[in-house]
Amino acid sequence: MVTDFTQLGEQIRRIRRGRGLDQGQLADRCRLERTALSRAESGERKVSALELMRIAKALDVDLIDLVARPTPDVRAARRPVEEAVLPDEREEVQAEIDLDRAWRDLCQLREAGLIEPVALDFGGSGLSSREEAQDLARRAREYLGVGSEPLGDMTDVASRLGLWARTTPAHIDGRSLTPEPGLGVALVGADVEPGRRRATLAHEIGHHLAGDTYEASGHYAAPREAEELVDAFAAELLLPEAAVRRAWDESPSRETLVRLAGDYRVSWSLLMRVAEGAGLDLASIDATTTPVDADFYRVLGARPREDVVPPGLAPAWIRACARALDRQLVTPRRAAEMTLGVLSS
Repeated sequence: MVTDFTQLGEQIRRIRRGRGLDQGQLADRCRLERTALSRAESGERKVSALELMRIAKALDVDLIDLVARPTPDVRAARRPVEEAVLPDEREEVQAEIDLDRAWRDLCQLREAGLIEPVALDFGGSGLSSREEAQDLARRAREYLGVGSEPLGDMTDVASRLGLWARTTPAHIDGRSLTPEPGLGVALVGADVEPGRRRATLAHEIGHHLAGDTYEASGHYAAPREAEELVDAFAAELLLPEAAVRRAWDESPSRETLVRLAGDYRVSWSLLMRVAEGAGLDLASIDATTTPVDADFYRVLGARPREDVVPPGLAPAWIRACARALDRQLVTPRRAAEMTLGVLSS
């Protein structure tokens, strides 16, 4: 929580800029003099409870979003927000707000004894090569006990690895933070194409397990090479090269590739990258044409099921919130907030 009016002013200023408002516009919305708001943002003026409520409403945030602060490491990883904010920067600020909310929700469930960190004996030391990234993915699959078989829903996979996901209305791909080993939160953009949501969350699982979500928070300064290594992790987690080689050796055909894409619920482009990495010779088939629904119906009898469908919460999260409600540890309204409306108040 903020401990003085200077910190409170910093919170107000950052969110105001993230909303694309100047001081005059926000002052008008919350019925304050511009000079009074300016002094409040600089910490020179105390803000009353009533004024703070009006400011929160004008910024379209909850009161807790103004008075709660992320951990120092998370704050340090976030870039400054200037007055002349760009549209993409506004989305980043909204994602930060939602990520902080997710972490606060997780901490409340942890304090209630309903969610605990996952004890992992692998990862946490970053990634330095493609081989290391793929090995981390294989270690994760071994921990999950799935071998090289298709994974289930990624929100469930993530939660079993200690990463609790949800979708966000912010126009981003994905963001995550892991303040301590085996316990973190992730966001996936609700408007991300359905076929990409699964891969996006797999990518955030890579950051979570590699232990680099602070230095790459928001992925602002992460070198492209580092992101490519996390992509390699995500590809191996979703579709192991060994599974592709085995299926291709048994039946080298386009139908085999369509079946792999459907069974493992991955995009055609990701499948092609894995096939290339596995050394498959695809010269004899049409590998450039992306399958359509009719192709999946012919091979599988059904379309691949969408994943990370908004609100994108793991079943274990919903259960934990329902138990908190049953034990009267949270109010119905709070349970609705923590489940993004699934447990309606």
